[in-house]
Amino acid sequence: MSGVRRAMQEMGLAICCLVCDAPDDSSSPRCRTCIGNHRDARDRLKQLPSERLASQWARELFQMNARPNAYEHDANHGIWMTTYARLLAGPPELHRKITQADVEAAFAASRAERDVNPMRDIANQSPWKDAPPSDEEVRRFEEQLPDDVEYPGGRPTVPSRVIPEVDRSSRSGEDHELGDRVLGAAAAQTAPSDLRDLTPELTAGERRLSRRRWKDLVDEIDALIEE
Repeated sequence: MSGVRRAMQEMGLAICCLVCDAPDDSSSPRCRTCIGNHRDARDRLKQLPSERLASQWARELFQMNARPNAYEHDANHGIWMTTYARLLAGPPELHRKITQADVEAAFAASRAERDVNPMRDIANQSPWKDAPPSDEEVRRFEEQLPDDVEYPGGRPTVPSRVIPEVDRSSRSGEDHELGDRVLGAAAAQTAPSDLRDLTPELTAGERRLSRRRWKDLVDEIDALIEE
């Protein structure tokens, strides 16, 4: 097994090095050729229209190789993703075992931290946030209240009256494309450095593909019901 090359690590393709059978020589022609081919593939992928299915599949493949642990439950590729995730994590003997002392220390540190409550600590500036006002203060407040306030009553609700349905045909509803862009930008913050420019389109493509699959499934169920 070869060691992970920095260029492949930056592209999110470290798993390719871990399953490679070439000698562990970073200066070998095979390593240079492999890195160049993968970089060219990524550059060509950037030029493909994001709405094309081939582009979405290719971007999803890059994402799966970069984050195999996120696809361990995939029906078709889960077993391979689990294997890739274990290889990227390294051998078990290198992992530090969590002891009971670690668990107790974590709980103690959590209990020592004061929970931040914006409503309590920032918004609520009332002098009685920690204790209610005294009886004397309550009486003083009552004396300051006006006694000539009139409260106009509204029209009572008639239970038997039929309420007309609101016309919602002109409402666009959820903006899927906007949601895809927002989630894609958020996912790019934690993506490998060389995949950050692709992650927004990858995320949007995955969400579009998921919606398309869901629509196809609903259409099939509707067709079965109609039959």
